[in-house]
Amino acid sequence: MDKTISWWLLLALTILPLLATAEDLPRLNIWSGQDNKLDFQAQESWLLMADHDRRLDGQAVAGQVVVRLPPLVAGSTETAKLIVDGKAVARIAIWSPKILTGLEADLADARSTVADALTRQGLLQSKRTEAADHAVSVVASPKQARPKGLSLLFAERRDLPVTIEPRWSDIAFGRSTQPGHLGVIHDDKEQIIYDRGNLAYVVLSEKHLADKKIKSRLIILTPEFDLQDIDNIVLLKSLIKEYQP
Repeated sequence: MDKTISWWLLLALTILPLLATAEDLPRLNIWSGQDNKLDFQAQESWLLMADHDRRLDGQAVAGQVVVRLPPLVAGSTETAKLIVDGKAVARIAIWSPKILTGLEADLADARSTVADALTRQGLLQSKRTEAADHAVSVVASPKQARPKGLSLLFAERRDLPVTIEPRWSDIAFGRSTQPGHLGVIHDDKEQIIYDRGNLAYVVLSEKHLADKKIKSRLIILTPEFDLQDIDNIVLLKSLIKEYQP
């Protein structure tokens, strides 16, 4: 019995580090349909393998890893492992160019550059008839925040500072892989969102006093929020998806 226990213990000690190593790999997002320069240098070769062991891309040469993949079907994604010089170095999530396909928002009040960028990535204009009925809205000013649902403000420098109105009972701070420059100043009289800090976004929430359910929420995103950066759009997808009807 003692030998059996020792054998299983030895097996566990051998397998667990391998599992931990696989789980500890950095996770990266990349676009399909365009070149993706990754921060890895191959001495001999690199290979991108899908989870079902299909070769997606690779080169038998030294140099920086540049992944080139055909565009995935709108709204789809695929996962793979990047192997450099025979060693797994990262888990890769590959996204469709139209990553926001299947999601919708009211873009009527959005700045045209923002609306165009989101539409190209698959976001649909919500067909709800009343402005207050839209689950998600993209606005061009904090004062346009809707009385219900989620409002998104892709702030520009000229929008800041923003005085936080008393209606917003809760304030939360968000960071992401792409740093921002939002901060919040608080004194006895008022709270202000300004352009010096390390926040990627600030979440303002309004609540019903009776049942504590959120009535309205405004997310102000940093002026550095690049709508072409894959990590930003993955974050945006998760924010919008939470509020889909």
